[in-house]
Amino acid sequence: MRIGRRPLFFTGLAVICLLMLELTPPEYRWVNLFAAGLAMFWAVMLFVEERSLVRWSPGAKDVAAARARRPSPPAAPASTPQEPPSEG
Repeated sequence: MRIGRRPLFFTGLAVICLLMLELTPPEYRWVNLFAAGLAMFWAVMLFVEERSLVRWSPGAKDVAAARARRPSPPAAPASTPQEPPSEG
């Protein structure tokens, strides 16, 4: 399973926030915890988004079959030249 760069970035950011927890004064530790939680939220959301994308690369036979099944676009109506409006 391949994990993209964005979820890994936010996971790393959360780890850094948690590592700095000991260095942070006690009255501001909630900021580290909040930032780590927010980063993990985005890491999970981006991971789910990447896993939900359909990664399908068609072969030559599949492309030909898909084109054969696809209905052809409707023909454009023949355009007739417009006559300029006649003056009085």
